Amino acid sequence: MRVLLVTSPNPNYSAYYAKAYTNLPKGLLYLASYLEQLGHEVKVYDGFVDERKPEDFIDFKPQLIGFSVITGPNLEGAILQSKQFRALFPAVPIVWGNVHTSVLPKQTLSEPYIDYVVIGAGEYTLAELIDYLEKGDRKLNDIKGLGFKIDGQMVINEPRPFIKDLEALPDPAWHLVPVKKYSMIGINTSRGCVHRCAFCYNKAYNKGYIGYLSAERIISQIEFLRQHYDAKYIRFDEDNFTFNRKRLREFCNLLIERKINISWNCDSRADLSDADVALMAKAGCVAVGLGLESGSQRGLDFMQKDITVPEMERTFWSLVKHKIRTSVYIIYGYPTETVEDFNATHEMLKRLDNPYYMYNRFVPFPGSALYDYCVSQGVVTPPARLDDWPEFLIEYANKINLSHVPTEMMTEAAANWRANYAAQRIRFTLKHNPEYFLTLFKNPLKFLREVGELIKFHGQVNKFYKTVQRKLSGFSSSSQDSSLPLGIAPKPKIS
Repeated sequence: MRVLLVTSPNPNYSAYYAKAYTNLPKGLLYLASYLEQLGHEVKVYDGFVDERKPEDFIDFKPQLIGFSVITGPNLEGAILQSKQFRALFPAVPIVWGNVHTSVLPKQTLSEPYIDYVVIGAGEYTLAELIDYLEKGDRKLNDIKGLGFKIDGQMVINEPRPFIKDLEALPDPAWHLVPVKKYSMIGINTSRGCVHRCAFCYNKAYNKGYIGYLSAERIISQIEFLRQHYDAKYIRFDEDNFTFNRKRLREFCNLLIERKINISWNCDSRADLSDADVALMAKAGCVAVGLGLESGSQRGLDFMQKDITVPEMERTFWSLVKHKIRTSVYIIYGYPTETVEDFNATHEMLKRLDNPYYMYNRFVPFPGSALYDYCVSQGVVTPPARLDDWPEFLIEYANKINLSHVPTEMMTEAAANWRANYAAQRIRFTLKHNPEYFLTLFKNPLKFLREVGELIKFHGQVNKFYKTVQRKLSGFSSSSQDSSLPLGIAPKPKIS
């Protein structure tokens, strides 16, 4: 079967995305490789880097069109392009999958331009759906993890078990996208998360499941990317690359023993030991993102972070000591947050000597415990239709204040963050890792490229803010606040 897999940016921000930092559509590439292994012809249409339009795929004559959709600013793009593809190919099944679909399958399926929904991991479910469409030798009701419509009635089948053996899946189909067009090469080496952060979809989506690729398999993927795409820098795009300490140490030791010259970064929970941080630095880790979220212990407990402020600060300073650039992710404006909580976060940032941080206003994303909390408290009214979600996200990311912190206080802090984004990074590096600036003499092209990228990202943060404000022109300016609207936290290349 000819299958077209799609990820669609929000058209309102297309100019931003064209110049911003982009990363590989890893989920689609895993789907594509599995379908190719079964003999299907697959194309990937990633609108973040691909300038083609839906009509450019008329010659391909897709027999199934699949969309990967998360709850965020690009939901609007998926809705728009699903309608466009339906107009171009009225008889071709349109399938939605990924997080938004999985946590809201019935609402998603209720739209006339969506024929099927895949709930949870998509490889086996999509393959069985294609087998049904091609051969008709199985029953739709027998395909686990699938939702569909019969005579206008929605049917949601029983859940599909999580994929226990990720090693059985082929490597992503990198050959289906222009890898060198992306800002960085990112790979996923695990799925799921055992933690219960209340702002995250993981508890509803993965239900505590976690699975891993082996350290040897990660090395194999890195070697392939080095050989075929001249990869010198890898980002591990998963919630917590360091959770499995045994695998982390094995991976680091393999890099060291085999003298594999690669720089890498990842996100981590802020509970690393100093010994593990030292090993990561020795193995080529140059940057880590820490989801600290709040400097208020009450706030952390409310968000179910299961960690203390001192633990987080110890991990931060351990990373700094070992010359690993450390990004800090902050959430503000969350339900129940008080001025005292808000100030505690900024006091923590001062204790961390005002590091490089990403500033994200809280958005109640479906599937999270905090979304359910907000609905139960009557402070959030869920959208009645799929098409209403883009406006919902913009409203809550920019206009509606769910916390007890005055909007003016949040607006001032967000404006300060935007204004000092690049300068703060340079100042912190000068003070805590001045050796980095020797790169100017050792590798001036690399140094100038990285400084240029930092300045570029600083500009993009501010341009995106202005773009969103234009989109929100109907709102009262006094009620608007946006750091990275809609919960976006781009991760710039740091090498």
